[in-house]
Amino acid sequence: MARRLKKIMTLDDLDKFIKRSNKKPVFIFKHDEVVSESEEAYQQYLQFVEESEEDVLFTMVDVRECVEISEEIEEKLEISHEVPQLMLIMDEEVVWDDQKNNITFDNLIEVVDEYISI
Repeated sequence: MARRLKKIMTLDDLDKFIKRSNKKPVFIFKHDEVVSESEEAYQQYLQFVEESEEDVLFTMVDVRECVEISEEIEEKLEISHEVPQLMLIMDEEVVWDDQKNNITFDNLIEVVDEYISI
């Protein structure tokens, strides 16, 4: 796992990252290693995390290990559950999300250009 990628393991972790989105953007990736699309998206996300120079927090949650966290994301951020799923949180709100084969390195560069880069 990339050094900059933080794993969300508890509800407190989730709350902390959502609050931190008031200061800097936070990506949350929902992953299920037994879903082939999820593994492909995860590899794209990892490449992006490793190559990105943006001041962003990169996180992930394993939906099999942490079902409660996945459900809390859905409820707290008012977003429907998908796997794989990647969302960008700013000011405690989802400003962008996508799922499945749309999670690619190139698409993530476009997201950063649109929502984060000045």
